[in-house]
Amino acid sequence: MYKIIRVLLAEKNSLVGVGIRATLNLEEDLILVGETNDVSKLAKLNLKFQPDLLIIDLDLTNFILAKLIADLHELCSYSRVLTLASSDKFDLSILKINGIKGCVFKSEEPQTLVSAIRAVAQGNTWYSQTIIEKLIQQQIGKQDENVEATLTEREQQVIGLIAQGWDNARISVELSLAQQTVRNYMSRIYTKLAVNSRSEAVIWAIKHSLGKQHEKVQI
Repeated sequence: MYKIIRVLLAEKNSLVGVGIRATLNLEEDLILVGETNDVSKLAKLNLKFQPDLLIIDLDLTNFILAKLIADLHELCSYSRVLTLASSDKFDLSILKINGIKGCVFKSEEPQTLVSAIRAVAQGNTWYSQTIIEKLIQQQIGKQDENVEATLTEREQQVIGLIAQGWDNARISVELSLAQQTVRNYMSRIYTKLAVNSRSEAVIWAIKHSLGKQHEKVQI
């Protein structure tokens, strides 16, 4: 028995949108509950349909992404956001915005989008191998190479599991910790690594070989 994933799409009425709709229609567990090309309507539609996942096209104009994500989470704290990007316009700084759980390039294979949707809807994060490589090359959240030695064994366990795509709830079960304790560990890890987002912490973990990488990296 599979879990139905309800998707709300914000996309600019392009051929990419046609492809997304066709891709979702082929998957029994993915249902497109609504779509818009006007991000000003997204919060209202999100409240109306209460989807499991929001897909937002970064090429939509006339909106500030950080403010949009913040407003969505203020109204619907459960919202999970997957972004679509053009590889030639992709700005790595968007990965520092809290609330974005993944990004897929429009040029990628349809099955990559399907995998990303399922991962993000389950509470994990997803970035393609290309994005991971770009992040490492540009050294987002560049850290002192000796920082690893300052992380306790437990902190290294926590960040290693996060690098494998685990959410806080799953980590708490695996390590027999309360979820608040996991959050406390994350806060200390962020401080030690001088990072501001989960994606930056994950990139640091990958650079330092903590956690397992996957093809089309699910992190």
